[in-house]
Amino acid sequence: MRKGGRNASWGRRRAWALRQVFFPGVLVLLLGGCLPGCSVAGGPKTESRNTEPDLVLCYGEVNPEGHIMTDSAKFFADEVERLSEGRIVVEIYPSGQMGDDQQCYRAMQMGSLDLYRGNCASLAECGNPMVSALALPYIFRDREHFWKVCESELGQEILDDIEVSAKGMKGIAYLDEGSRNFFTRERPVTRIEDMKDLKIRMQLSGLMEDTVAALGAKAVPIAYVELYTALQSGSVDGAENPPVSYFYNKFYEVAPYYVKDSHTYAPGVILVSEITWNTLNEEEQKVIAEAARLTQEYNREEIERADRQAYQALEEAGVEILELEDPEAWSAAVEPVYQKYGAKFLGLIEEIQKMR
Repeated sequence: MRKGGRNASWGRRRAWALRQVFFPGVLVLLLGGCLPGCSVAGGPKTESRNTEPDLVLCYGEVNPEGHIMTDSAKFFADEVERLSEGRIVVEIYPSGQMGDDQQCYRAMQMGSLDLYRGNCASLAECGNPMVSALALPYIFRDREHFWKVCESELGQEILDDIEVSAKGMKGIAYLDEGSRNFFTRERPVTRIEDMKDLKIRMQLSGLMEDTVAALGAKAVPIAYVELYTALQSGSVDGAENPPVSYFYNKFYEVAPYYVKDSHTYAPGVILVSEITWNTLNEEEQKVIAEAARLTQEYNREEIERADRQAYQALEEAGVEILELEDPEAWSAAVEPVYQKYGAKFLGLIEEIQKMR
């Protein structure tokens, strides 16, 4: 029992409670997940320990095992355990077990989820923080530009603003999931005219929905866990994902045309609930912050390897990987998105675009 009445089983009990709030129709065998040393089937994988930790934190991730974002989450968990000498354990719940972005943001704001890997585009729905500017279409030239911004003083200022503008959450590190590209079911897309009237699944984000509309398609907000079935049934004509997500979620099986348009290079963000953060003592906060910093470095090194492996696997699977015929036409088409979402951040956008 830790001082303040919080023990090692609290994280597991809270994870169970969260499932009941957001997935009341799903029956889960609960007993193992509510007792220290046991795990729910399909839940986090933890190694046996000689002693119980002082604190167990829950970390949500929408992607499955083997994905670079889940691997980054596991690296973070390992670093927290190492730096705290086993006193703090972070349990990872992948594959959307904790819900989608908006559900997890609300859970963190309520203090019922400790950590989550958020997305800049969906964070735009949580008070329009500065980080939403990083989700604007075609704002980054390439990966080098992406990291130049994220690792700068400006990048830190943007990260710090999440706590001010998004309320209830604190940003502690950037993660690179790769550039987001469109993929389609029945025909390839290489020209902007090819996008006309296609039903494209988008995450619940006004910014992303307007981006798709500006490119001539129809945005269809569908939960990520339902996307494979929606593509399979033809409810949508396509969607968009970084190459690693496209591969690991097996979307290529039902949508085999992948065009490298890089419309968005929005950073992922490791978020911690403010309620959780404020319960940590200074030493624990330092552990979490340092683990996040090391995870950002790990992710930067690993994402390029993950991208290469994903593209190689996709080619071997017979996916048609395409390039845009006229990239400038796509960039010009999204100017209304900048006018709508970037008006508040004109100086910030200019500073990002000038960064070399």
